[in-house]
Amino acid sequence: MTSAFRAAAAAAALAGLAACAPTQPGLPHDGTGFEGGVPFGTYTIVGFGQEAVPTRDGHVRLTPGQITGQGPCNSFTAINTLPLPQIHVSQMNWTDNPCGHKGFEARFFEALTQASEAEWTGGVLKIKSPLGWMTLERSGN
Repeated sequence: MTSAFRAAAAAAALAGLAACAPTQPGLPHDGTGFEGGVPFGTYTIVGFGQEAVPTRDGHVRLTPGQITGQGPCNSFTAINTLPLPQIHVSQMNWTDNPCGHKGFEARFFEALTQASEAEWTGGVLKIKSPLGWMTLERSGN
């Protein structure tokens, strides 16, 4: 009986130690961390090609394998199949609310679907697309 008690106590001790073992760190989904030198988080679009975006009403959030955000009127969710800094959007869905900013918003969403890479330099995120570089400033996690 004492052997069974010792075996049970030893098993409980090992289970307790196993719970304390470090786990493999995964990529964060809370907007913190980096991938390929590009910080995850939320960004505000301030430039598109040669144009400024003074209204600053376009937002992009980078998380592992996903790009989400909001235009002036609609939100979107996109799947990025490549690790940053590379971008390949395999699927992008957005809401379809009526919008007086459809011109800018349509170009913004189209540029994201065609984006090929992200570049983080001097505290500014640039996203490359055939429609032009998008310039974004960090606005949160």
